[in-house]
Formats: sequence, C-alpha cells, structure tokens
Amino acid sequence: MTKNWDSSEHWYSSCVGEKGHYYHQTVVLPNVLRLLGTFSSLLDLGCGQGVLRRHLPSGIKYVGIDPSKALIAQAKKLSAGGAFVVGDASEELPIEESDFDRTVFILSLQNIEKGKAAIEQSAKKLRRGGKMLIILNHPCFRIPRQSGWGVDEAKKLQYRKVESYMSAREIPIQTHPGKKERSPTTFSYHHPLAEICSWLKGAGLLIETIEEWCSDKKSDGPKAKMEDRARKEIPLFMAIVAVKGG
Repeated sequence: MTKNWDSSEHWYSSCVGEKGHYYHQTVVLPNVLRLLGTFSSLLDLGCGQGVLRRHLPSGIKYVGIDPSKALIAQAKKLSAGGAFVVGDASEELPIEESDFDRTVFILSLQNIEKGKAAIEQSAKKLRRGGKMLIILNHPCFRIPRQSGWGVDEAKKLQYRKVESYMSAREIPIQTHPGKKERSPTTFSYHHPLAEICSWLKGAGLLIETIEEWCSDKKSDGPKAKMEDRARKEIPLFMAIVAVKGG
C-alpha cells in the first residue's frame, strides 16, 4: 500500500501541476513517449493526478490506478478522457481488462511498499508481447537519506556519495521539510537494481532496454564547471523496458 498520499495531495499537486514538474516536462515525459512507441492501450500504475494521461494522444485507451482518493479526484478534474480508478497496485487490480499493450510505473514503483507484488499484478494485465515501462529515481545514486552530493576541493570535482545501496529500506519522506509545523510523511522504498530485475524475471518479463537519464540544467557562477560535469556523469533517472513472454 502507498502510505499517506491522501494527506499529501495538496503538496504533491502543487509540485507536479497540470503539465508535470520541471523534470517531468524536460526529461521524463519526452523520453517516456519515445520509449512507449506505438500502442493503443495503456495501464498507468501509481498514476497520481494523471500527468501522463495529459501528454498522451486522445485516442489511446487509458486506465490510471492510484490508492489515493484525493489524487484520483484531481486526475479526473484535470484530465479529459481516460478512466481513473482507486486501487492498490500491489493487490488484485479493480479492472477486468487484461490485454493492455503497455503498463507503466512513472516514478511510482519506489513509493509502493510491495514492489514485487505490484510488478506481478501489472504483468497480469499485460498482453503477451506487451511492454512494461518503469521509470525510477536512479536506484544507485538517488537513495533518500543514503546518498548526497560532495565536493573534492583539491580536484575541483563534485561527486555523489552513497552510504548504503544493497540493503532494502523503507525511508520516510517529510513533504514540507523546511516548515516548522508538522507535515505529512510519505515513504520511499529502496531496492537494489538486481532485486528489481529478479522481480521482472519472476513475473515472466524479459528486459529489453535500460536507459539512464541525466539532468539538462546548467549552472552559473564559480562552481558551474564542476556542477555541469557532475550532471553529465551522474544520472538522475533510470528507465527499464521489459517485454512479457509467452
């Protein structure tokens, strides 16, 4: 189950907006549309307030599922077309269709406590030869509370430090860390890449493509060179495309 997203809906919607946050618009969604290719039906698991739907052609058969009633209500309000359903991606999905061309987790799998079960449920709704697309905050370099930036002043290099990677973790995320008053807490679930790959294999999926996407931002000022180099060398996101076998 995805925890506390009803109480965090206002914060999440203000961050994402109608078109998506900065990286949705500049990195994630353009690449998602490219990797999805040609298809006629799509199941969006952990759809939030439906940002992907608003970037798809109107003729696509779209179903979005999310455990948060508040986020689903926003998705219905902001999106024209498609179906939005309240449901837990890690349990039996509340839809009858089982022949989708594509199923997707767009920055949602790491917010699902039972990730393995969610991949299994997603695979059940995918037709043979259909594809599952998973977008992750990079599981090697962007682990909440276990990774961060450092600077080697002697070499004039910015680097990424990683304090823990192999251990699976439930990590609490405060939605308004700068505010004095108590704010809702959501959770991120870290798993090493090998574990995620084993989930896909167990669900009858063969990995077709793995891509790593970097930030497109540019810095100004005295540290611009090291910051821009770090952006080019250390990816923010990972994309996995897996195909359902016979």
